[in-house]
Amino acid sequence: MANENNDKMVEGMYQKDQNVGYGLGGINGMHHDELGWDNTSVGMASSVFDNVLTQNGVRTYDPNYIGALEPIRAGRFIVKWLKIPTFFNTTATKYLKFFLENAVKSVSGLQDNSIAEAGTVTFGANQQEMGFPGGMKENNKNVTLTTITCTGDGCGKLMHYWQYGITDPQTQIHHMYGKDLRFIRPNYCGTLMYIFLGPTARPGDIEYSCIWNEVWPSGPDYKSSWESQEIGSDQIISERTVEFSGIFQDGPECNILAKYIVAGAGLAGQSYFDQMLPAYMYDKYINKIATNEQKTVDELNLSMTQEKKLNGMSDVYTTDVINIRKDAVTKYGLDSSQTPSKLDTMSITGANGNIAQVNGFGTSMYVDPIKTKASN
Repeated sequence: MANENNDKMVEGMYQKDQNVGYGLGGINGMHHDELGWDNTSVGMASSVFDNVLTQNGVRTYDPNYIGALEPIRAGRFIVKWLKIPTFFNTTATKYLKFFLENAVKSVSGLQDNSIAEAGTVTFGANQQEMGFPGGMKENNKNVTLTTITCTGDGCGKLMHYWQYGITDPQTQIHHMYGKDLRFIRPNYCGTLMYIFLGPTARPGDIEYSCIWNEVWPSGPDYKSSWESQEIGSDQIISERTVEFSGIFQDGPECNILAKYIVAGAGLAGQSYFDQMLPAYMYDKYINKIATNEQKTVDELNLSMTQEKKLNGMSDVYTTDVINIRKDAVTKYGLDSSQTPSKLDTMSITGANGNIAQVNGFGTSMYVDPIKTKASN
């Protein structure tokens, strides 16, 4: 072993001194001035940014590329009916809004499209074929909504109303319940929009949107679901899959409309405080506590300290709770006066405008501070 620094032989190794703290045998705490000894990363040739991604298995820590590795997150979406059949009555409209808009559990049926081959040319001694691109066929004629069902089969009754209004099951007459309407597609069909949201549920965080124009119910009427099960068993029926046939559309115009619908829905603004109590508690307790109704306060056995706290926040928190429920029932309730053909309420201007940032969100990118500093 070379002794280039005139070190002493201490415990079998050349060291400056046995008391300088190298540890037993000179191993613990040793720092060798050799590339890679202290877990140094060895750079590779080619572009720096190519190398900090995942080329040849090298993991990236650069924020420019960390963002590029963020996965798409599925599970948050909106179904919005933009138009309902002209012959629908008020009850049918409410049921459609509840079962086929607010209570939809999943949307399926989207199909991939591909460019069809227009033809081939054969050449060479080995008779190799070379294909050429033709047109692209749109396959997305049908869509399936999975929704809840409940005792009384409200969803089933809604679909029967729609189906039988188009074609009477006994006479095959397209009567639309006697409404003075021509039997043309705009009168017996509806239009729905599907919006696939990113994790923030903001207007600018829309991954995909599309519209099925002029859809009609093309699926079964589910009479088969009423078959009996084995006696003594209680099998539940908790969901329905409703199939529609329509005219598919996606693209920039759909995305623009989707931004406004998402802004109106306000999912990004929802929080823990937007939850609601059971309905009876508002009239029975919240409203009376807010107005300091003495009998209610006494029945709840509220102490003086609690009563003072309630009085102090009654003008703020309690009022907000009442308004949250009122707004939610107005927008989403089964007896909502707002039909699906109208957009949800939104404010375009003002300090509280929830649409103000629609076009601005998601347009900025990560700025590399090193590159920015160097350019300055």
